Amino acid sequence: MKLTKGFWITLAIMTVLFIMPTILTYSAPFVDGIRTYGFPLKFNSEGGLCPPPGCGHTFSYLNLFTDLLILFATPFIVNLIISRIKK
Repeated sequence: MKLTKGFWITLAIMTVLFIMPTILTYSAPFVDGIRTYGFPLKFNSEGGLCPPPGCGHTFSYLNLFTDLLILFATPFIVNLIISRIKK
């Protein structure tokens, strides 16, 4: 399968959508509650106001894997659609 221009554009857009929320919230103070990372699914969170136990750091490998799957599957789907339209 030949990778089209649409694949690379979609991959760039998805990468920005995946990385930007993490970069923009990395140095945010804990004043506004729980700090979360991940787009579209939240795979990492820390902080928050709640009685112990249960507060602190949580990490979901399933959500991270799903985020990465969405990140790389979307450009391939767009590439497939574009190649079918051109035929």
